[in-house]
Amino acid sequence: MGKRHYPLESHHIKRLISHFAEGGILESHKDVPEAVRDELYEEQKLEKSKRKGGQAVGTGVQYPPININVLLSQSTAHEIDLSAHKALGEWQALSPLNIPGPRDLAVDEYVYNVMLENGLDLEQVYKDQDPKFFIEKGVKIGIARHFVEDIGKWVKNVKKAVSVCETL
Repeated sequence: MGKRHYPLESHHIKRLISHFAEGGILESHKDVPEAVRDELYEEQKLEKSKRKGGQAVGTGVQYPPININVLLSQSTAHEIDLSAHKALGEWQALSPLNIPGPRDLAVDEYVYNVMLENGLDLEQVYKDQDPKFFIEKGVKIGIARHFVEDIGKWVKNVKKAVSVCETL
């Protein structure tokens, strides 16, 4: 698939370690097992389709945009209008962050740093199931909820990948 660089994640590295432990050779890119290559290519395709915001994976259906209009009473609209001007003024005073790299990776790193600063590990966060902690530390509500709720799914996927490595 060309001379493109494919970043290895922990589950890829574990599979390569298993390959090497079973007597496989890893002297060059050509020695990477075909199953690992296929997995890397597939993950890159999925990542590329996510970034493009294209079709849903596997369905072939592109979802139409959703517009939600909320009609407010005049008194509520006036209150929101005043607070919006204040918020807009505060927002304009901030300079752009110019976050290097993909924003989703920056969010992952930020959540990771919040955990480290507070001495937390994944098991503790999973047992607590408390996204409010991360929200109070400045993580967006949706991201905090997904992070906390998806730990169990992530562990299952890692275990599957490790078991695949062990069978190779």
